[in-house]
Amino acid sequence: MKIYMAANDSQTVESWTNVFRARDGVDVVEARAASVEADIVVMAGVWAFERYGGRPTRDEAQILPNETGDGMPSWVVIPPYRPFVRKGSEIAVREDFAEVSPAYFAIVQSLRVIRREFGNDVVVLLNLPLLGMDDPHDEQTPLSVATAIDEAMSE
Repeated sequence: MKIYMAANDSQTVESWTNVFRARDGVDVVEARAASVEADIVVMAGVWAFERYGGRPTRDEAQILPNETGDGMPSWVVIPPYRPFVRKGSEIAVREDFAEVSPAYFAIVQSLRVIRREFGNDVVVLLNLPLLGMDDPHDEQTPLSVATAIDEAMSE
C-alpha cells in the first residue's frame, strides 16, 4: 500500500514530513487532493456525507464509490467516530476510548477496512484538510497517525 498525505499549507507539509520522512511507502505532499493520483481518499464524514453519501458510524470505516466525477479518487473512505455513550442529556466518548487519539482511531480503522476490502495494491490519500488534521502547530496528530499507520500495516 502506498500512502500519500496531502495538505495545501506548506507549514503543515513540513511538520508532517518531519514525522514521516523515514517511512517507506508514505509521502507527504503539498497538493490539492484532486491532483494526487490515488485509488482511495480518506476524509471526514462532515465533508463526505452530503457529497458521497453514507452516515455517521462508530463501528467501522465506510467505503463509498465516488460517482460524482469531481476529480477525486474512485473510492471514498469515511473513518468512524470513537464510540460514545449517553449520560443523561450529555454525550461522551466511552471511557475505554477516552485516552485513544481521535486521529489514531480514524486512521487505524480506515486502513484496516481498506486492506480488508482492497488488499495492499492500492494508493491511499489521507487528505489532511478534509480530515481536520491540517494544523501546522499540532505536533501530536502526526505522531498519532504514524502510530496508526505502523499498527495497521503490521497486522
